[in-house]
Amino acid sequence: MSLEEKLGKIEIPPMPQVVGKIIQIDENNIEVSSTQMETIIAVDPALSFKILKIANSAFYARSARVASLSQAITLLGFKTIKSLTLLVSAAGMFLKKSAAVEIQKEIWMRSVLSALVGKMVAERTGARAQKDDVFMGALLKNIGQIYINNHQPDAYSAIFRNSAAATDYRKLRELEQTQFGYTATEVSVYIMKYWNFPEELVRVAQNASFDSDFSALDDLSKRALLGEIIVILKNLTSNIELPVDLIEYYTTQFHDFAAHLEMNEKDKNYFLGQIDTEIREDSFYTFVEELFSM
Repeated sequence: MSLEEKLGKIEIPPMPQVVGKIIQIDENNIEVSSTQMETIIAVDPALSFKILKIANSAFYARSARVASLSQAITLLGFKTIKSLTLLVSAAGMFLKKSAAVEIQKEIWMRSVLSALVGKMVAERTGARAQKDDVFMGALLKNIGQIYINNHQPDAYSAIFRNSAAATDYRKLRELEQTQFGYTATEVSVYIMKYWNFPEELVRVAQNASFDSDFSALDDLSKRALLGEIIVILKNLTSNIELPVDLIEYYTTQFHDFAAHLEMNEKDKNYFLGQIDTEIREDSFYTFVEELFSM
């Protein structure tokens, strides 16, 4: 059976209608896109509530309360609203089915933190305009793990444990291939293509196993992957005990990626230092923590 035939048997949940419509908006026309976005989101009360909540959080502190979607969209911007919509919708689709709750929680925490840190990396390496795409790419690149853990919780629990909590990507891919005949990376790419996601986000998922030629990676993938490297190396989920060989591997990866992105020493020290305390004080993280019941 070919890979296409194997993956064709995967039952992918339909993309939420709101997400599909927002992805199709032409963001080059800011005035039109903001109006379209408000109209689309307004029909989803739960999503509207969550967006207003984050707009009024300390992360976007203002003197006056944000009382309408139009104000929130103006304050947060198209890209951030798009990211929040994906985040909220993904939570609703994937969090309630798995028997392996702790593993599901760890995968989501790692994905969300990778997205937040990847966004910071973009801001500090001259790619501020790319930061929201980095956020989305990092958030969704491991969605195949979420899917497999939902549908094969017992098998994936064993794979997760035997690959250092899915941080030993070489071992992880070997175990997934042996057990299922495909890898979580292949499932991520399949799902994102099925949902008609932009090609640049699909490429981030394709590169998520750290086995591509680094020099051949696109800038979006580099920053999204560096976000995950930092999350794993700094144990930002507080659930990872890396063996010595993986600590050495990820330390080397960090410095290689940082050098290629021309990250200065101050920023390298920040990501290897105080980020672990500061990120948990970020009110956007608090919002995400509540959303995913971390």
